[in-house]
Amino acid sequence: MALPARLLALATLTLATVASAAPSAEEIVKKARAALAKDTSFLDRVTTVHYEGKVLETDGKTSQGFILETATGGKRRELRYDGEFTTEVSIVTNGMEAWARRADLTSGRSEAARVLPHEVAQRLGDMARSDLSFYAAPAPDRGSIKLKATEAVEGRRAYSIEYTYRSGYTCVRHFDAETYALIATDYPQAEGKVERQVEEETQLAEGIRVPKKVRILQDGKARGTLVFEKVIVNGEISESAFTFPVR
Repeated sequence: MALPARLLALATLTLATVASAAPSAEEIVKKARAALAKDTSFLDRVTTVHYEGKVLETDGKTSQGFILETATGGKRRELRYDGEFTTEVSIVTNGMEAWARRADLTSGRSEAARVLPHEVAQRLGDMARSDLSFYAAPAPDRGSIKLKATEAVEGRRAYSIEYTYRSGYTCVRHFDAETYALIATDYPQAEGKVERQVEEETQLAEGIRVPKKVRILQDGKARGTLVFEKVIVNGEISESAFTFPVR
């Protein structure tokens, strides 16, 4: 049975009102940052973050260990270890150039650092800036944000904000429409694939709510869990960590 024209008009008006009631991307980000820390001004004073943890397979077994460090200026260092901690793979950017290196921790031998393409260095730098921004929008000369959707994510009503950087780095953060807590982050991959990182548990570090357990999905399929065992905010990170290695 078709709805009377008057009811159709009312329904249209109601939907339009709901759509227009959605806050702007900037308002959502402001509230999301407030959900991270009581003192949001402190978020802007964070210059370094150090994470340590492990990667669990879907069966709960540890497959890798990791250390992730970010610092202002687009600096980022990621260290990955095999399950036995006999091999270390590092991917580093100092904000200008980037390189990768493999080391055998048993023998102490390291391969020569492999310089990564300039565009990769740029994306890694923006990844560091994004991680250290605590949801803040990129600087106008680096990128932008926009409200992409207001649909349910992981069974919760959400506001989805797309962050786009001129380097090509992009991610979509899904915030709870009521609490503004982060539900998940989507990272576009090659060939149209998407990695989703779902916030399962959080912890406090210097008054900032940071991840403790993150579930990883690849195109909707479970791939494992990141467990953050140690988080240090504004700790000292030596400049040598971001210095191109000399063999």
